[in-house]
Amino acid sequence: MDINYFKKEFAPRLKNYKLTYSSYPNGDFGSMERVVIEGNNKIAGIDFWSKGWLDIDIYDLILDDQIMNILLGPSEIRQQNNAILKFIEILLNGK
Repeated sequence: MDINYFKKEFAPRLKNYKLTYSSYPNGDFGSMERVVIEGNNKIAGIDFWSKGWLDIDIYDLILDDQIMNILLGPSEIRQQNNAILKFIEILLNGK
């Protein structure tokens, strides 16, 4: 999974959110593409690293609590895919 796949497959489903994209060329795990997602009383972020790492977090403003925070390595492909699906489900359905 990379930023282009996210933009194609998931970003269109987040039309009720504000998405902000940024790039950082020299991060800890290579270059990083970040998406910050804001809306529906949540602030979330997903980072795609060129060396295969994935970082996801969601903060719920009503609960005043971080409801998802995960960092997965390049060998954890299945877990990365599951985490992204959970990320989208939380944003779209609140679960």
